[in-house]
Amino acid sequence: MAFKDEARFYKIGGHEYPSVTTILQVLNKPALVHWAANQERKFFETAMLEIASQYPVIQADHLLEKVIEAVTGVKAAEKEKQKAATIGKAAHARIEWRTRKLLGEDPGPEPLIPDAAELAVMAWEDWAKEVEFTPLSTERSVYCASCGYAGTLDFVAKVRGVVTLGDYKTGKAIYPESWLQNRAYRHAAKQQGLPSEAGVVLRLPKTLEDPSFESQWVPETDLGDFLAVFQAWRWQRKMEGKTTGSMRKEVAR
Repeated sequence: MAFKDEARFYKIGGHEYPSVTTILQVLNKPALVHWAANQERKFFETAMLEIASQYPVIQADHLLEKVIEAVTGVKAAEKEKQKAATIGKAAHARIEWRTRKLLGEDPGPEPLIPDAAELAVMAWEDWAKEVEFTPLSTERSVYCASCGYAGTLDFVAKVRGVVTLGDYKTGKAIYPESWLQNRAYRHAAKQQGLPSEAGVVLRLPKTLEDPSFESQWVPETDLGDFLAVFQAWRWQRKMEGKTTGSMRKEVAR
C-alpha cells in the first residue's frame, strides 16, 4: 500500500525547499506517544459507558462487539488532534486579522471563531498590550537558498522595543524544537532583508483545562543545531526513497 507523503515543500525560483516544520517532524516526540495512548484509553472507556447505558442488560461478547463498532474509524488521538488544530487555526486567524489591522492593512471581515479559540485570542491581546506589540510583518514566507529550506513566520514585531521574530503555538507546553524552528526562521528572514534581534514563542491556551498563556524568549541557539536535524531528515528521506528538495550548500552562520 502506498502512503501519502505529508511533507510540505515551497516552490521558489525553480527550486523546492522543504518547510521547517516538515524537517522538525524527524524528531521523536515521546510525550505525544503517551498523550495518544491516554486519548485512546479515554475514548474506549467513554464508548463502553455509553453502550452500557443503552443496554442495561447485555452479554459480555455483545458489549465488546458494540464497543469495537463504536471506536472503529478515526482514532481518538487523531480526533483530538483535529479538534485542537481547528481551535488553534481559528485563534491564529483572528490574531492574524488583528495584526494586519495594526499594520494598516485591509484584512477583510473579522473571522468568527469558537469560544475555545476566543480564550487564546484574549490571552494574546493582554500580552500584546503589556509588551507594546508593534508589528512589522506577519505571515511572511521566508527561505534560505544556501541552506535549502523555507517556512512562514508568524510575525516580526517590536516587543518592548526589541525587533523580535515570534511563533504561535497552541497546546499545553512549549517544546525545545520550537527554539530550533524560531532560529531557522530568524536566519531565513535575515536572508530576505528582515533581521531580528530576538525570538519569542507564544503558547496560546485552547481550552479552559490548558495552562494559562505563556511567552518564552528563545535562548541562544546555534543554527548548526537545526541544520544537523535537517541533515538527519534528508538521510531518512533518502532511505525511504523520497525527495529531499534542493541540495543544501554550506552557509555562513
